[in-house]
Amino acid sequence: MDEKLSTLLQNIGFTEKEALVYLSLMELGSGTVSQIAQRAKLKRSIIYIILEGLIKRGHVSEMPETKISRYIAVDPTKILSDLKNKVIDLKNLLPSLLAIYNKPAWKPKINYFEGKEGVASVYRYIENVKEAYFITSTGRIAEHLPEEVEAWITDKLAKSVPLVGKHLLSNTEMDRDFAKRLKGTKQQIKFLPKGLTVDMDISIYENKVALTSLEEHLFIVVIESKALYNSMKTIFDLLWEQGVK
Repeated sequence: MDEKLSTLLQNIGFTEKEALVYLSLMELGSGTVSQIAQRAKLKRSIIYIILEGLIKRGHVSEMPETKISRYIAVDPTKILSDLKNKVIDLKNLLPSLLAIYNKPAWKPKINYFEGKEGVASVYRYIENVKEAYFITSTGRIAEHLPEEVEAWITDKLAKSVPLVGKHLLSNTEMDRDFAKRLKGTKQQIKFLPKGLTVDMDISIYENKVALTSLEEHLFIVVIESKALYNSMKTIFDLLWEQGVK
């Protein structure tokens, strides 16, 4: 039995046992329950249940006018046709689903991204917003994304992006260097009050709050909520007032 084919069938909705039965029938051409059970290495009692489900979904049919019931796998191109029809149905249904999803004004929208590229993609988006507020540690970000940090300093934040940003940084050597190199740009920088440090990046922008874990497993959670944005902006403003230039 080809395990790759079995995995592909499972990826489009078959269970593992359904894939075994369908592929067994493809190899047999047609088969009785006993023959299918022998080829798939499954119990006869299970085969009856699986065949019933596959017949209902149109993947298997029972051959007519045979003394002993024999079954045949339906042409696999029908599976492709069924999938295409489901995609069309989903596209037609999507506007209605989105209307329901977006309806409650209080409901926050949450997106989750993993890994360097996932986090960097959100940061690249933030570069192009009108204004944003950050509570962060450049040094901690550079542990994961050194190339991005250097690009922000030498090009993006300094020259080419429209973002006007306020940055509250940990008072470390690397963050002080970051502040010096951005002197004279559209970016305003202060250091957190003495004794305060951050182990994650907090970005506040466009009614969104993005929280980046800077631990070994890198990920970012973006929450869109006006109430959360307003609360975090208030906290940021209080810290900014206490921040060290």
